[in-house]
Amino acid sequence: MKTTIKSIATGTAQTYQIGEKTFQSAYKKDNYTNDCTVNILGIEEDFQVDKRFHGGRDKAIHIGSSKHFDSFKKLYDTTLHPLAIGCNIFINDYDESDICVGDIYSIGELIVEVTQPRQPCWKIGALFDKETSCYISQKYATGWYVRILKTGKLKKDSPFKLEKRVSNITIKELSIYLKMPPVEDEKLIKEILNTKALAKSYKDDFQNSLRNC
Repeated sequence: MKTTIKSIATGTAQTYQIGEKTFQSAYKKDNYTNDCTVNILGIEEDFQVDKRFHGGRDKAIHIGSSKHFDSFKKLYDTTLHPLAIGCNIFINDYDESDICVGDIYSIGELIVEVTQPRQPCWKIGALFDKETSCYISQKYATGWYVRILKTGKLKKDSPFKLEKRVSNITIKELSIYLKMPPVEDEKLIKEILNTKALAKSYKDDFQNSLRNC
C-alpha cells in the first residue's frame, strides 16, 4: 500500500464573526508548503487553538484523502472547498475506508502511527456551507490523526507507504462506532478498547457512547 502526497499545509489562529458569535480557529490549513520539519507534536509551523481537542502527541498531524474532492463533485455538482476537511496532509488513492487504526506509515524521514479519526465539530458548519457539513458528517470524511514515531523532514514528493498493519478496524468504522456503538459485539468492543495505538480520547468517547446506549 503506497501512494503520493497531494499537499502539505499548516494553519494559524484566525478570528471569525458568525452572526453575534466571535471565535478563533486554526481549522483552515491554508499555508501550503513543499517541505517542513516535523517534531513529536507535529509540523513545527502548525497551530491549534483549542488544545483540549486538537494537537498533542496522539493528534500530532491530521491527514485526509483527496478522493473526497471527486466524490463531493459527483454528489453536489460543485467543488468541495479545499480547506473544508482541515488537513495538514492530503494523500491520493486511499481514504478512511482503507486506513486502519495502528497502521504504521513511512513518509519521507517520518514514521507515523494512525491513532483515531477526527471528529467533526460545529465549526465546519460555521465556516462552510450546509452541503459541506453534511458530506463530512454523513460520509465520514473526517481524516485521521497520527502520532509521530520518528521525527524529521517531510517533503511533498515523499512517498506515503504502509510499513505495518496491526488491526483491521478502519478509520471509517471507528467514526461509525461513535454514532452507533456495537453494543452487542463484546469481542469487537474489547478489541477496540485493547488496541494500544488507539488514542485515549477516542477510547473515552467510545465508552461514553456505550454508556449512553
